[in-house]
Amino acid sequence: MLNLISKLGELNPQLFREIKGRLKVWTFLIAAFLSFLAQLIFFRDFIGTQSTDAYTWLSAMVIITILVGGTYTLSNDLATEQRRGTLNFIRLSPQSPQSIFVGKMLGVPINVYIATLLAIPLHLLFGLKLGVPLHQILISYIILVAASIFCYSGAILFSLVSSWLGGVQAWLGSGFMLISLLFSQVEIHNDSTNSSLLLRLINPQYFMPKSATSFQLADFSWFGLELGKSFFLTAGFSLLLYSIGTYVIWQSIQRCYHDNNATMLSKKQSYLLTATFTVITLGCANDPSNEHLFTLIILNFVLFLYLIAALTPNYQTAIDWATYQHIYRAKNPGKQKLIRDLIWGEKSPAILAIAINALIPLISISVFISSLDNGWYKTHAFMSVIFTFSLLLIYAALAQRGLLIKNDQRLLRTNIMMAVVILFPMIIAAIFGSFLSLFSILAPLQILSPRQVPLSVMLMMLGLVGHASILGLLLFQIQGKLQKAGESATKALLTENVLNS
Repeated sequence: MLNLISKLGELNPQLFREIKGRLKVWTFLIAAFLSFLAQLIFFRDFIGTQSTDAYTWLSAMVIITILVGGTYTLSNDLATEQRRGTLNFIRLSPQSPQSIFVGKMLGVPINVYIATLLAIPLHLLFGLKLGVPLHQILISYIILVAASIFCYSGAILFSLVSSWLGGVQAWLGSGFMLISLLFSQVEIHNDSTNSSLLLRLINPQYFMPKSATSFQLADFSWFGLELGKSFFLTAGFSLLLYSIGTYVIWQSIQRCYHDNNATMLSKKQSYLLTATFTVITLGCANDPSNEHLFTLIILNFVLFLYLIAALTPNYQTAIDWATYQHIYRAKNPGKQKLIRDLIWGEKSPAILAIAINALIPLISISVFISSLDNGWYKTHAFMSVIFTFSLLLIYAALAQRGLLIKNDQRLLRTNIMMAVVILFPMIIAAIFGSFLSLFSILAPLQILSPRQVPLSVMLMMLGLVGHASILGLLLFQIQGKLQKAGESATKALLTENVLNS
């Protein structure tokens, strides 16, 4: 055992550090006791009854334990490291970020792993008694491992970029994970449409069927390819989704780990991500019906909220960029590189990049909608998509404007402001009428929903004019703020150079 631990320390020092600090006799006994207690309750309640319910409930317990529990322990550990300043000390070590965070992913939730592994024999027993093939159960475990890697990677990234939350990252991250699992199990459980099947692909629960003949993804297809008829193809597609998501998150982890001021993604990476996301989601929506279109809108809305957070530069980065632009124009009169910088630059504001990203799904979904025969629905479908991405551009501009506030709490204030701007108009619209809903995230639903008095095209055009006015005002403020800040920083820099000379 000592030789094994020594070799482990040589292979991954961070993993050795975590296991040495967490794997104590009393923590092992507590994890084992809780696991066996839960299993005893299941065994007592379900022995002699239909093992369908036992297998389903035990599957849910295993999934929630490893995903929610692991997410909490990782987020809490990193929040503690940041609060104590030890994460900066770890950065000084010769270990790569991959080695450090893989060590944390394997070591920090070690007691969660112990509790889960001790429940696997009973889970296997229930599944085999139910008649579920052994290979399906084993594949479901592989998918659970992939889901854990994806979720734990997300927890690491969230902890790295949310130090301003002051230590509540663990509760927020694990709470979001629990709500997501419950939503996908309860809200979509009785829905067999292909649009909801896409969401099932990222919940391991759906790969643990209630019986040998009740695979819940049997109707899944992608661009007409009936992948759901093969358990192996569907599982492979799910693993592909997890692999892509994990790869994107690790790109962001490496950027944020090496430079606290770096954005989570480069603009080039964002374009590739959006294109890939569009191909995957559009392939799962086989017809442009109301429900499928609304699911696409929701998925794209979530993606673009991430892109806004991942691409928007912080205060100092944006000011440095504005200063550089001011100096470049002074030294190179007549030459322009502003547009190229806004499209590809690492430090430039992200609004134009968000707009380019928005064009990718906007054009793709518009082609998708164009196959409709119903002229009224086609018009409203186009308008719902346009309103979605118009709102997202406003949110992107608002986020950049908020981060240009000269205040130490600008990040916290910006996030609060974004939450208010997204949620408050929903309340106002519910009280005062349908037109105001066009300025909230309810706009696509309002436009697509069947109504006795549908929104007129004129009213929707008026709403778009309002969107354009708000966006124009925000862009004007951002441009003025950056220009003023760039001029001030340039003067200060020139003054300092003169004094030094």
